[in-house]
Amino acid sequence: MDEVAFTSKVAKGTLYLYFPTKEDLYLRVHILDYQHWFDDLKVYLEEAKTVQVSFPDWFVGSFDRHTRFLNSLPIVSAILEKNASVETIREFKSALLTEIHEILPEFTKALGFHSQDDAFTFLMQAHAFAIGAWSHCSPSENVKEVLKDNRFQAFQIDYKAFVKKSVEILLSGYR
Repeated sequence: MDEVAFTSKVAKGTLYLYFPTKEDLYLRVHILDYQHWFDDLKVYLEEAKTVQVSFPDWFVGSFDRHTRFLNSLPIVSAILEKNASVETIREFKSALLTEIHEILPEFTKALGFHSQDDAFTFLMQAHAFAIGAWSHCSPSENVKEVLKDNRFQAFQIDYKAFVKKSVEILLSGYR
């Protein structure tokens, strides 16, 4: 909150008039990050009409273009949604649902899903892979030290390769 207040050139107390907690502020920023990610997805879907780009490649590539979004994913349900106001959580979920419903018909068609329900479930599953793998592939400094030992090489996971392969396998199950 201090940094946001300083950057915005407003008093910290003024921020609390609009955002009851720092989690409310962060969740509202995350809404914007989601909207940017969905804008990127819309571009992919438009390009997919003329250029063959695999969704798993696009999906993991989108993380490079939306790093703050990716870094925030693991804390949304674990921290932000636990400490944000009901109003902000409702706003977040509503914005997310709006974005999903907007792209779902084109997403379903472009990726060859049998139904929009299947496409929705796939999006939720791919999202879950992205979140779950992030915690395994972004270890703390102490864990990194332990992973230097060759005995633990199996735990050294390439995030993008892991998520890409997981999404490919998941997608093949829907076809």
